[in-house]
Amino acid sequence: MEEIAEGLIKLILRSLGFLVRALIFLIYELWFEIIAWYVGWPICRIITFGYYPKVRITEHELASLWCNIVVSIIGFSSLLGLAILLVPWE
Repeated sequence: MEEIAEGLIKLILRSLGFLVRALIFLIYELWFEIIAWYVGWPICRIITFGYYPKVRITEHELASLWCNIVVSIIGFSSLLGLAILLVPWE
C-alpha cells in the first residue's frame, strides 16, 4: 500500500514539475522573446536612426542572439519603466 501511495505522490510531483517548467517556458517565450522584441525594436530603430537592428520587426527569429538579447532587454526595460511610471504613488 505504501508503494502505491509513494508512486502516486511521485507521479503528482513530476506532473506538477512539468507544468511549472512549461509555464516558465511559455512566460519566457511570450514576454521576453515576443512582446519585449516588438516593444524594443522600434525604440532601437529610433535611437540608432534606423540602423540597428538590421532585421525587420517580424523577423526576430532571423536576428542574431546578441541582437535578440539587446533589443528584448531594451523592450522589457521600457515596459518596466512605463509600469513604474503608471503606478499611482501615494
